[in-house]
Amino acid sequence: MEITQQSLRRSAGSFVAKTLGRPGRSWAWRGITLLPVSATRFMRAVSRGRLADAPTALLGMGLGLVAWFIILISTQAAVNGALYPLLDAHDYQNSWGGPTLAGAWAAHAGLAVPILVAAIWLLRGLVVLGSDDQEPSTGSRSHWWSRPLALLLAAAGAVLFVGWINQL
Repeated sequence: MEITQQSLRRSAGSFVAKTLGRPGRSWAWRGITLLPVSATRFMRAVSRGRLADAPTALLGMGLGLVAWFIILISTQAAVNGALYPLLDAHDYQNSWGGPTLAGAWAAHAGLAVPILVAAIWLLRGLVVLGSDDQEPSTGSRSHWWSRPLALLLAAAGAVLFVGWINQL
């Protein structure tokens, strides 16, 4: 029993360190740069006449746009959670966590934390998927499912973005 609790603590500590520590910041930065890197890769492939690499770079650009959308939404959640009383000062009776300011602030800040954690792990997945088959002409092997999944995620990101814009 004690061994299980220690391994559980160790794995929870590892999860927190990977999410909020240096690796988490690294994945967030790589998510931010996925679009420009993929666009550069696309322009390089077209200028060199290697059109076999162009669709992969286009998929990377689509995943980069999805990553930027995730960053936008998670940043909005973090700012709204941290600055809730300044941004959304209204009737706390009908607010999440209301009827007091402290309860509403705690509810909004508490909701922002899991959103940020999920955003970092989504960015990690997008970056790994975007770099899975970067340049097919180099002979690197990629998984058979990476391109259809990248196309599906880019399309789903576009649908979610349009829905988000329409609800504003």
